[in-house]
Amino acid sequence: MINGLPETLLAGIQAINQIFTAGIAITAFSLFLYSLSFNLRDRVARSFAIILLCVVVVFAAESLQDNTASIPTLDLLMRLQWFGLAFLPAAYLHLSDALLVTAGRPSRGRRRFAVRGMYAVSAFFLLLLAFGYLLGPIVPDGKPAPYLQRTGWTEVFTIFYVAAMVWAGINFLRAYNLMLTRSGRRRMLYLMAGATAPALGSYPYLLFGYALAARHQFLFWSVAVVINALVGA
Repeated sequence: MINGLPETLLAGIQAINQIFTAGIAITAFSLFLYSLSFNLRDRVARSFAIILLCVVVVFAAESLQDNTASIPTLDLLMRLQWFGLAFLPAAYLHLSDALLVTAGRPSRGRRRFAVRGMYAVSAFFLLLLAFGYLLGPIVPDGKPAPYLQRTGWTEVFTIFYVAAMVWAGINFLRAYNLMLTRSGRRRMLYLMAGATAPALGSYPYLLFGYALAARHQFLFWSVAVVINALVGA
């Protein structure tokens, strides 16, 4: 094998991932600005705009993390990602509830109360982030990329994140089943597929999988490229 070829291929995959990440941030920001032209009193439009804003924050901060950034800058950017990540679970549940209402299953107050509670929990995690409890110190020489160490609160947030996404997914399925027309179900299916990718692509998996990723860097970056391609599709 040609000397240096694996490193060149790995650098190429990382560059592609960086391009996809920046593209997602730009596209999401454009869609966010476009969504502001809709009636934000509509719950679907409002919740979708919040998701887009969260995605912009996550991927814009990630796209700025390159080899030229200093360690303090990387640390700041990684923490800024969590400003968007913290509110994604609540925003997804908000969207799923709005879709249920649109599909003909209005809330009797419990779902709306749950959505507000989820935003309150997200705000609590944001406070933990601000005071340094949610995330640990940066590992600047981590492989395959620098990452932040997790804390006990990180694991609590991960449970919250997964539970909220599963709950939102169940609501999406309920809304899909309530659709009476084929075109309505098709639109709902497209929305469900499009909503899944950002939920999967936004979470920083290196918090938990850094050991495995360090041993299989090609696999890690290849999967990252595929996920980001799905998010940007």
